[in-house]
Order: sequence, then structure tokens, then C-alpha cells
Amino acid sequence: MKNQMMMAVAALIASTAFTVSAQSVPVESITITPTSAKLAVGGSRTYKAEILPAEAAAGTTVEWTSSEPRVATIAANGKVRGMAPGTTVLRATCGDKSAELSLTVALKAPKVGNYLFSDGTWEQGAVVEGKTCVGMIYYINADGRTGKAVSLDEGEQLSWSKATVAIPAATDVMDGAANCAEIAKIPDWASGFQAANWCVSKSNENLKWYLPAVDEMRQLFAASCGLVWVEKDADESKGQVNNWTGNSVTMVNKDGKPDTNPYPDARAAFNANLAKAKGVALSADKYWTSTMMSNDLVNFLSFEGGYSNGQPKQYFHVCRTRAITSFPDPEPIVPMPTSITEVKKDGALTVQMIASVATLTAPKAIKAVEVFTLMGEKLGVDANISGTQATLTVPQGTLCLAVVTMADGTKATAKLLAR
Repeated sequence: MKNQMMMAVAALIASTAFTVSAQSVPVESITITPTSAKLAVGGSRTYKAEILPAEAAAGTTVEWTSSEPRVATIAANGKVRGMAPGTTVLRATCGDKSAELSLTVALKAPKVGNYLFSDGTWEQGAVVEGKTCVGMIYYINADGRTGKAVSLDEGEQLSWSKATVAIPAATDVMDGAANCAEIAKIPDWASGFQAANWCVSKSNENLKWYLPAVDEMRQLFAASCGLVWVEKDADESKGQVNNWTGNSVTMVNKDGKPDTNPYPDARAAFNANLAKAKGVALSADKYWTSTMMSNDLVNFLSFEGGYSNGQPKQYFHVCRTRAITSFPDPEPIVPMPTSITEVKKDGALTVQMIASVATLTAPKAIKAVEVFTLMGEKLGVDANISGTQATLTVPQGTLCLAVVTMADGTKATAKLLAR
């Protein structure tokens, strides 16, 4: 009998369908890890969003955004890539909860062989999603942060100028930009000076391209040989070579004779780097410079030994054209401040930012203002309160949170960023 009862109960259980209702656990907080707030251009790091309570994380999706994608991009998995110097705010959102991290991206010192991009930044690799490679760095100035880069492409069968155009005062041996400025003074210069126009037309708001002066071409030739051009007092132990001048004078001599093929391995490596960016090799050919020898002749520089001489300016079939740019150290990108990025429902603020001065206007009389970093650290910022308005100075470059307490105890917040 007992066994029969147990079997009956088991059968009843087996035949009964149980419905379990899944109860969703709300997200209470999000924290971004790691808290590392610095990254190099070209560098990457993967951030994670820690969701509490732990049970709430199951099946949830975190949305990642970057307030300034020009500075850093962020993928759906939290992987960040530094794109340009500046500041951006990374934001992780899950449901109605979010967390933010202010990230500063810095640009490393340039090196010969780095690739230059249209936004004025440089990196070791030539192929970067979202950026356009336009040149390769070949010379670094004494400050270690600026220098010169050569274009990836070159012009063929361009005359220096028409034979009948006015003669510009383009005689500087070291400053091709100055020579091009003189050329631009000639009426209708763009049609009359093909080589210079080809170079200058590459310019954008970040980089100004020009036809190099004769000594700037010598700098480029020396760099293609793995050497550093200096005007005088070269230190061979540092790979330096003195400037060489004069018609038909090569950079170095071999066995007492002009060397027309110096440092072939280094030159091949230089051209191989250009090829990685789909650039055109610097051939053993003549290249126009922007330096005039006389009213009818213009200096060229041959990459067959680095010798210079003159060529009639109207000839178009002899010299190639290569552009260079003197690149600056790019200014960091600072996000434009927004009026309000978050307002609590118990109040509403309007914000006016002029440089680093913020004016907050509340719907009710303001009692107090406190300012915090996004990490929760209170800043020693004093506000000048008058009725419904408060004026305060925000630390430059700092993204912070202003908490306004009104006379009736209600509060409102707004994020502020001073340029």
C-alpha cells in the first residue's frame, strides 16, 4: 500500500506543469574599470563596466560611447583607441544607469619614419581606420615635437612656371614656404606655376604643404640615406651629415669621386616605408625645388647622389615634383561644453559657459553650489550667488559636476567643461 501511494504521488508530480516567473533584478550602479585616465595616440585599452548587484548583470547589454570620437573611439566591447591629443568622456550605459570616465589622450614625440595623417597627428602604422595617411616624417626639429614630412605621391611633367610669367622673389635656400608665398604674389599664379600649385593645393586646416627649398630637399635626400642633415659641425657618431652646396656636388664622395648611389640599403628601406602607405618611391631622378638660381633657371636636386643644378623653369619633362610640410605639434582637442547633459527631475538648470566661467540659472532661488569631479572628489570652487543665478570659475580642462541646492531644498545638477 505504501509503495502504491508513493508511486501515485510521483505520477502526480510528473504530470503537473510548473511555471516559474523570472523576476528581473534592476541595475543599481555601474563602475568603469580600469580607472586609467591616460592613453597615447595609437594606443588601445579595453574598459569593462562592473554592474551591481551581480545578479543584475546577467543578460544585460552595456552601451559604450565616446563624447569626442576624434580623440578616442570606443567599440561595443569597450576597447578604446587613441586617435588625437585631447580629452573625451567615456560613458557606459545600462538601462537607466550610467558611469563616466574622463580620458586624456597624448601624442608621443615624432620619429623619422612615422606616418603623418591629415588631422596633423602621426603614428607608427600607416593604416588607421578613420584616419587618412598623407605623408611620412623625414626630419625632426630641435624642439623634438615638430618637423617636416614628405608627401606620399608626386607630380610628373609639371613645369616650374610658364616662361612668360612675372618673376617672383623665390630665392630662399631653406624656406620653401616663404618661396611659395612670394610665388603667390604673382597674379593668376596657380595657373602660371604648376609645381608650386600642385604642392600648395594639398593643404588643409591642419597642414600647409609647399614646394621645398633646395636645402630642404637636401634634408630629404639625407634622410632617405638614413642620415640627419645639419648645416655644419656634423657629428658622424650621431649619423649627421654636413650640408653640401654647389652645382653638381654630391652628398659624399667615394674613392675621390662623386658617389651617385650612396647608402643603397638605407634608401631602399626608406622607400619600403613609403610603400607601406602606398606611397611613391623617391627615384634616382631630378626634383624641382622652389629656389630660383636666376630669372630663367630654377634649382633642382637629383636623387642620384643628391647633387643640385639649374633647369629652365618652363621645362615640364625633366623634373618631378614632391611636396613637403612643416608639421606643428597639434593642439589638444577639447570637447565643446554642452548646456546640460544631465538634470535631475526635481529641478532644471540652464548653463552659459564663457571660457572657464559658468553662469547657472535655476528656476528657484539658489542656496548653495558644490562642484565635484566625475570621480566624486569635491573641488574648492566658490560660487557667487545672486537670487536664481550663480557664477563660478571651472578649472580649465576639467570635466566636473555642479550640484545646485535651491532654497526649498530641491537639487539639480549639470556637467561643466571649461575650454
